[in-house]
Amino acid sequence: MTPPAPRRTTWLAGTALAVLVAPLAVALPAQASASRNEVVHLADPEDDGAYSVVLRDLVTGAVRTVLRADPRAELLYDDPELSPRGDRIALSTDRGAAPFREGIAVVGRDGSGFRRLTTPPAPTATTFTVDVAPAWSPDGSRLLFTRITVAGADTTSTVLHTVPVAGGRPTPVPNAAQGYLGDWSPDGSRIVFAALAPGADTGAITTMRLDGTQRRAIPGAVGAMPSWSPDGTTIAYAAVTARDPDRARGQDVAQIATVPAAGGAPTVLPATRPTAARTVAGYPSWAPDGESVLFDLHGYSAVDDAPPGDVWAVDRAGRRAGRVTTARGDDAQPHAQGPAPSRVSAAAPTTFTPAVPRRILDTRTGVGVRAGTVGPGGTVDVPVRGVRTASGPVPASATAVVLNVTATGGTVATDVRAYPTGTAVPGASNLNVAAGSTVPNLVTVRIGADGRVRLRNGQGSLHLIGDIAGWYTPDAAGAGFAAVGPSRILDTRTGLGAPRARLGRGGVVDLRVTGALRAADGSTATVPADARAVVLNVTATGVSGGTDVRVYPTPTSPTVPSVSNLNLRRGQTAANLVTVAVGAGGQVRLRNSFGDLHLVADLAGYYAPGARGRFVPVTPTRFLDTRSGTGAAPIPTTAGGVVDLRVAGTRGVPAGATAAVLNLTGTSLRGAGGTDVRAYPFGTVGVPSVSNLNLVAGENRANLTVVRIGQQGRVRVRNSSGQLQLVGDLAGYMIG
Repeated sequence: MTPPAPRRTTWLAGTALAVLVAPLAVALPAQASASRNEVVHLADPEDDGAYSVVLRDLVTGAVRTVLRADPRAELLYDDPELSPRGDRIALSTDRGAAPFREGIAVVGRDGSGFRRLTTPPAPTATTFTVDVAPAWSPDGSRLLFTRITVAGADTTSTVLHTVPVAGGRPTPVPNAAQGYLGDWSPDGSRIVFAALAPGADTGAITTMRLDGTQRRAIPGAVGAMPSWSPDGTTIAYAAVTARDPDRARGQDVAQIATVPAAGGAPTVLPATRPTAARTVAGYPSWAPDGESVLFDLHGYSAVDDAPPGDVWAVDRAGRRAGRVTTARGDDAQPHAQGPAPSRVSAAAPTTFTPAVPRRILDTRTGVGVRAGTVGPGGTVDVPVRGVRTASGPVPASATAVVLNVTATGGTVATDVRAYPTGTAVPGASNLNVAAGSTVPNLVTVRIGADGRVRLRNGQGSLHLIGDIAGWYTPDAAGAGFAAVGPSRILDTRTGLGAPRARLGRGGVVDLRVTGALRAADGSTATVPADARAVVLNVTATGVSGGTDVRVYPTPTSPTVPSVSNLNLRRGQTAANLVTVAVGAGGQVRLRNSFGDLHLVADLAGYYAPGARGRFVPVTPTRFLDTRSGTGAAPIPTTAGGVVDLRVAGTRGVPAGATAAVLNLTGTSLRGAGGTDVRAYPFGTVGVPSVSNLNLVAGENRANLTVVRIGQQGRVRVRNSSGQLQLVGDLAGYMIG
């Protein structure tokens, strides 16, 4: 008999022969890799059944061909999977053997060093055998694969094998009869596979030690292509969720499901069937941090036996899914890989001492450093310890500082990064600046061993300004933190917290921030009378002309500080987080310089001697990037879409952390003229009316956010309009 060509769309045809027709790739738990976040997959842009093996960079979208399709030679390339270090690819192929003698091979990520590891027995008049679906062991020394033998139309056997990558004889896995498409646990101690019943195309998801002991079927989990999450807690697999009653047509529906590895109720991820159309989702592959799953999605066609599909991704909870690839033709069999998520580098818990805002850096005038622009890759080291403020000098024990950093006069689009002196340049940025714009952002940053913090410009040249708002010390000299809300306590458009009126040139609002404060949603936010500082997200809107807004303690004299918190142009709506000392009468003052505008303020928390929260500063660490698949699926967040970002209980942040200090950035907005981004505790009922980030199309904008951590250690980040890429960098967290 002549074997049919490999095709990933027919595994649900409901016959034993379909197992051979579509060898199914499995996903290796992501390990440390020298590569960037990327995915290896098959690509058939001509949709002619001739597949290439390609690598796609999830950050840039760049695609590089590893093994090019050869339609004339009719070579088969299937089931590509990256090695733990990302330097090699395992696959099933008949290259290097007789046609249809599909076996396991490895090749370098650049296409060099092709080496065949297995060749199945030669076909006979009644049988043929293939080796498919290699999965790398976590240490990169072995491959687990499935040997499939078809003998007649109704007799198929599947046996799991291992083979050393260095070369050697394949070895059957004990007690794995009818085992299909295996994967390894992250520690390499166990495997998971589908245990097929005779004639079935799915089976019980089963775990077992490699020596055949402790075999256990996970109750309720039936499907194929299991993939073990990097943290070892969860298994993703493809599950048939709707059989086609027309068995001759056989258009069954499959979705990605997850189940606890230790046992529990399976969960079908609803977004993996994006429409009412009959679709097949398969080949689940976990992202390196385990917060999303990549998969293959295709539909059915009345005229095409093998309709094209795309690589998709879905967040771990299954609420948000979308295409990763959209190229013409067919993209299939994804396997994700990338660097293991780094743990945070944290300092000791601290208390906060607020300061009346004071400028300690201005490269235009030489305050703090020598005057002059900061060029591409240029840095300025800002002295912090010993700097005098109205609250006294910054003590030698200070470990972190709160600065309002402003970039201005930039010659090209760039980013600015703040980090401790004496440490490597972080991948996280604090400001995103367009050419010619003036952009401020609050920055909370650890202080280096020499008492300074470093600001780095990415491209072009610009000026940098820094205004100190307070500092943290690892003692009880300062105040503890308490998270609130978020609660809107000021809106001059509605008369909340101040008269309903636009704020004119030189106009001020003295906003009460202690006591029982009425919020926009009808609730009451309570701040004790001895609060020393509050954290406000201040938004300006309806701006009639270029101006700045200054937020400072309500003074006992008419003195106006020279520092600003927002810098605005005509028609702009912009927000900035402000940590401000409480002034006379339990109030803070907001002052507009020119023209007129409306002001909105959302309370995020306060610092008071009796508050138990302690801030733990960390070296800036990227926790979220929807472009690369860090913390969420590598797809844009659509209108009304949410990202449930895990912060506590991961990457060295303790499970008991109560609030996160995140620098949120929105970029690449499409399909809307503008949008707002809202961050709030996961598990909150409803969507709060407060926003943290406001941006328009074509703009990259960042804003520091202090947000309470909700259920499961997560915070929810919601986009209002269009589709948007979201980035989140952790600056620290609160405990206690």
